[in-house]
Amino acid sequence: MSNTPRSINGEPLTTKLAMRMEDSLHAFAVRAATFIGELDVPYSEEFDGHDFSATHIIAYLGSEPVGAVRVRWLQSFAMPERLAVIQRFRGHNIGGLLLERCRQLAESRGCSTLYVQVRPADVTYWEKQGWQRLASEPAGAGAKQMIAMVRAVDPSKPMRGSDAPEAVTLRGDAPSPAASGRRERASN
Repeated sequence: MSNTPRSINGEPLTTKLAMRMEDSLHAFAVRAATFIGELDVPYSEEFDGHDFSATHIIAYLGSEPVGAVRVRWLQSFAMPERLAVIQRFRGHNIGGLLLERCRQLAESRGCSTLYVQVRPADVTYWEKQGWQRLASEPAGAGAKQMIAMVRAVDPSKPMRGSDAPEAVTLRGDAPSPAASGRRERASN
């Protein structure tokens, strides 16, 4: 299941849902290169108990995996996590393509909201992708500071600020920004 191909230097750029173990390994390889190799995130933090219960979307340039995002499904909203693009392929909006595919998938599953936790350094990228902050100040301490952001799945129904907090109060077991410690890497 792929999006309409785009191209970079004549190579087709597509996205695909991970349906086989090989696909999942491609997503894991992109994440390992980005988070463990580039951001020095410990292996035990990067790969957790959610990897095999989540949906992975992989971006390919030709046959090479160049980006990935993990999506968890939580009641009426979806939570994109671990957005990663291989460093040498940044600047082509691959992250935006992955997030749009995530939005389309969430829409097809009946979700109304997307919710994410990002590093303060990445907030501007997410805002350019149409996301809104839930709070102006990050939660957490030190390197584990995170900002919660939301986006309406249906672009014709943008969220008002007063609507946004409802997304995170739907379930009590959603990780708090301070507890999760994730260092999302949103790269275009």
